[in-house]
Amino acid sequence: MVEHPRRALWRIPPDPIQLQVILGSLLGDGRLVGAEGQRRLRIAHEPKRADYVRWKYQRLGAFAGDAPRHAGGHLTFETVAHPVFEDLAPFFYRPDGARHVRREDVLRLVRPLGLAVWLTDLGRIELRAEAFLPEQRRLALAS
Repeated sequence: MVEHPRRALWRIPPDPIQLQVILGSLLGDGRLVGAEGQRRLRIAHEPKRADYVRWKYQRLGAFAGDAPRHAGGHLTFETVAHPVFEDLAPFFYRPDGARHVRREDVLRLVRPLGLAVWLTDLGRIELRAEAFLPEQRRLALAS
């Protein structure tokens, strides 16, 4: 029996860049959606931040799911369901589903790229490729 490609992703962990985009997004504007066992990350930003949405979509690669689309006044996309979101859910939500970020636990996992995504989501900084040093660009912005 042939496995659906999206289901096959369950066996592949996100790479370090993808994990930082996920963590930074969850600290910022990203939200986990879906029932337990089928959780996905939803990314939604204002249309004027389309370049940033595309940047996140490209970084997340195969985990990104369908291309960004306009919905409810936002440019949005969801990732595919993946066990990493099940693992991260307790860091961002209480058992009753209410959003509650356990920052002391999450911040131990966050690296500079995750922090940059978080601050960019909050509107405090703007990620621009020309602002990165060559090695930073290679690590953080490579497609």
